[in-house]
Amino acid sequence: MKDPLTNCSYNKVYKELKEVSQNGENFCKQLTSILQQRANLEISYAKGLQKLASKLTKALQSTKKNCICGAWAFASESMKSAADLHQKLGKAIQSEAIKPTHQVLSAQEKKKRTLDNEVEKMANLVMNNWSQQIKAKKKLMVETKKHEALFHSVERTKQSVTEKEKRKLLGKLKKSTEKLAKEDESYYQKNIAGYTTRLKWEVTLQNCYQNVLDLEKERIQLLCNILNQYNQHVSIFGQTLTTGHTQLHCAISKIDVEKDIRTLMEETSISTTEEKSEFLLTDYFEEDPTNGMDKERRKSSIKSKLSRLKEDIEKASRDKEGLERMINVYTANPSFTDAKTKKETAVLIDETKLKLDLLQANFFKLSSVLAELEQRPKPTHPCISCISKWKEKDQTHSSVKISRPFMTKKLENVVRRTSSSGLLNNPGSVPLASGITSLGNGTCQALYPFQARGDDELNLEKGQEEKFSWNSKGSGLAGITGKHLGSLGVSCLEDSCYVRSVKLHIFLTGGCWIIPLSVYGSTISQWHLSITGALTWKPL
Repeated sequence: MKDPLTNCSYNKVYKELKEVSQNGENFCKQLTSILQQRANLEISYAKGLQKLASKLTKALQSTKKNCICGAWAFASESMKSAADLHQKLGKAIQSEAIKPTHQVLSAQEKKKRTLDNEVEKMANLVMNNWSQQIKAKKKLMVETKKHEALFHSVERTKQSVTEKEKRKLLGKLKKSTEKLAKEDESYYQKNIAGYTTRLKWEVTLQNCYQNVLDLEKERIQLLCNILNQYNQHVSIFGQTLTTGHTQLHCAISKIDVEKDIRTLMEETSISTTEEKSEFLLTDYFEEDPTNGMDKERRKSSIKSKLSRLKEDIEKASRDKEGLERMINVYTANPSFTDAKTKKETAVLIDETKLKLDLLQANFFKLSSVLAELEQRPKPTHPCISCISKWKEKDQTHSSVKISRPFMTKKLENVVRRTSSSGLLNNPGSVPLASGITSLGNGTCQALYPFQARGDDELNLEKGQEEKFSWNSKGSGLAGITGKHLGSLGVSCLEDSCYVRSVKLHIFLTGGCWIIPLSVYGSTISQWHLSITGALTWKPL
């Protein structure tokens, strides 16, 4: 059976992050072991300490180079010159470094084991659903064939049997029809449940990915804290340690935890390419032109299935429109809700869109079969290139690959959009400064070609940039090229202008002039300016 999990990008990036996390855990375990030996050797001074320094150097050679590891390299050099460190330092290492590291690693190991179990559990559900769909389909096909055989038997013998036998045959046919309808509904529901199971698995992978990432940040911060505590103890020792400690102190002072975390984020970042998730489509006995089923009965059966799909599509479309209106309201009015609700709404939109795509793909496939039966042109749909068929044993299966961007990226974009719009919709957040004489310069870039229709307009090519500046009195937006781009009156509460045929409304809100028509916004001094339509704005 085909494995639906093999080429899933969510699964791949999660496994890659686990490898990074495992390497970090191995380094922490090596470091803990080394510090324990260091604490023991501190009591017997130089001989053991020199040996331990070599072990630390060797451990660092197999670890990814970053700020933390660089500082530990200097610590190793300091250990070589600190053969006379006494028992106090050894005990401090045990209580302030080894014990916390053991506690953190133990807690993280339990957390990772729980996360892995969750991922494995959801993956098994996906595989089970996939298998159930195949089995349900096979059962439906068998029952349909039996029903067809019974139907033809009744048709052949109903004229030559007694009325009693005829009623008996019709009763069998009725029971067969009811059983067939039950199997059909069961198969349909398993297919619909497939997308939900797949989504839950992907969401589980996404959540586990974020949890492992947070554990890695915690581990990096722990290493930094250990270094700082180590630095404090070594600093109090005598003059004999001064030379070696100077290098160590310099290295530790340059530690940039945020840089190491950024490096981790970059190395484990999710690709912006779209994920193509594969879903099984419903395949019915009626779709096979060689099954011997009466043509009119095939049409009738397919139409009933199309009617069911149409109802579900209409309901999913209404759900999608309602959710999109909600997210638009949240974007326009950030104070109405919080980031968690926005994220949950975005997840619901993604689920509804996916369900709608799957229903439409099923509808398109059945519509194509019906069109062929009715000898009329087949319908077209963007998903036609994403539908594939293959044979396994005596059955033909159909599936569709639906392109979807990574949920993590989409949720980040939703929160980022609403956060940026929140600044523009927060009355009084930026007071209007009196006496502003110049608000800065910038460039406008054309998003599409525009043909000038008057002397005060410009001919634009796509991608062309034009400089502009606010005049010294703050009363208008004027192009340096000499063409006037419109006038923004200062004395009124609301005004409008035309910037290359795109109407912009300007409001005075809480002492700020705002053009609230774009998700792109920038601050010039104490003024907010953003332009949509034919132009985008960026500072010079």
